[in-house]
Amino acid sequence: MKIRQYLELQYFLLLRLFARRPAVAPSTGSLADEFLKEYYSQGSGGGTWYDTRWLGARVLKCPFDLWVYQEILFETQPSLIVETGTFEGGGALFLASICDLIGKGKVITIDAKERSGRPAHPRITYWTGSSVDPAMVARARERAAGESVMVILDSDHRKDHVSQELAVWSPLVTEGNYLIVEDTSLNGHPVVPEHGPGPMEAVAEFVNRTTDFEVDRSREKFLISFNPRGYLRRVCGTGRSGFGRTEEEGKAS
Repeated sequence: MKIRQYLELQYFLLLRLFARRPAVAPSTGSLADEFLKEYYSQGSGGGTWYDTRWLGARVLKCPFDLWVYQEILFETQPSLIVETGTFEGGGALFLASICDLIGKGKVITIDAKERSGRPAHPRITYWTGSSVDPAMVARARERAAGESVMVILDSDHRKDHVSQELAVWSPLVTEGNYLIVEDTSLNGHPVVPEHGPGPMEAVAEFVNRTTDFEVDRSREKFLISFNPRGYLRRVCGTGRSGFGRTEEEGKAS
């Protein structure tokens, strides 16, 4: 008997002797959800995500998602990023900074309100207006002609509004790039259960009626994300649809 086999046998004999099972970690999903609920709750009080900053500008995002953003930008290298929901401009500054490092990319960020003090950066263009205004969408479509485009939706988080955004902005996303729907964790997924139907429910309906996008769960590899099932990758029309289908599930079909 080899030494390794002998040690394994002794280990399991000891477990049997003391009527114990090997330690099993808690469910990853459950543990991650509990952490995210506490993390989000702390932010509502002014800490954690509400006080996360990039180069001095406040970014109301989870740091794990920001890390994933830079991975996506490096891998896909879009020439144009459209963001809806600017707030203080920290998210746009983060995107522009990564574009600086890559050496490619411009950011158009849209918000219904003007706000003073937003960071200036040569790669950032601020537009003011509704993200579902047909004139705004047409303006962006004209600007995006011939570009490799990524879109991030982070404005009004009510389901009806997000559904409208998905309908008008998804066509701008070019093949291989991402349409990211932020804050799908709202309405009990797992945070703020009292929110009401929001981004997650809008995404569920959207991916059930399209074959152009698939949910990329690999972008949730850090387990903690404000955007579960919100990383949508543009693919060729494949006939694949259905909420919750991942790239791996699509390839297996």
